[in-house]
Amino acid sequence: MVESSRGDEFHASHAAVVGRYTYRPDADEWTWSDAMYRIHGFEPGDVVPTTELVMRHIHPDDVPAAWESRETVVKHRRPFSFLHRIRTASDEERVVLAAGHLEDQDGTLVVHGHLIDGTNLRDQDTNVHLQSAVQDFSEHRAVIEQAKGVLMQLYSVDADTAFALLRAFSADTNRKVRDIAPVLVAAASRDDTPTKHQPGSAHDMLEVLHASANDAAGAVTP
Repeated sequence: MVESSRGDEFHASHAAVVGRYTYRPDADEWTWSDAMYRIHGFEPGDVVPTTELVMRHIHPDDVPAAWESRETVVKHRRPFSFLHRIRTASDEERVVLAAGHLEDQDGTLVVHGHLIDGTNLRDQDTNVHLQSAVQDFSEHRAVIEQAKGVLMQLYSVDADTAFALLRAFSADTNRKVRDIAPVLVAAASRDDTPTKHQPGSAHDMLEVLHASANDAAGAVTP
């Protein structure tokens, strides 16, 4: 079993950097967002991302669990979350949370995922943001737990991975988790979420739901 984060203790904030990636197992081909390069200490386009490069940057003690995570998603086709350490191109140690799931795109299997760099969340300068996030989670726990449940059902993931998906979308779009959660829960109650077997990307689904919610709000006359 891969190591996963504790969902109520690690929150994306303005101090967290979120990278997005795709991986095609058949071609061993990676695509990184600009943030993925920067988390690893590169400028976008400086290197060609490969499995060898990814593994080379993972802390040696965490490499076995990293391979286990790959087996989980590629061979067993189960989503994963994996808290670990990496060494950047400048030999700086960073603490990151990787999460991903497998999709079938016209017969091609593609892993979609995020890498959340939470290193700076340990710094004193960001403690205020972290404490605020913890309080915010406590005050809105019920609806956030419901939203996690929706993602757990759709993607067959555990609670930690479901919350990692919410956090990643939060950081990527500068929306608060407390604002994302009720939109997802309301859509699920109307059966507006995709079926479990064809959920698509969690990020894309949440983006569509929020766009629809904003359109509906704009259509309401005062």
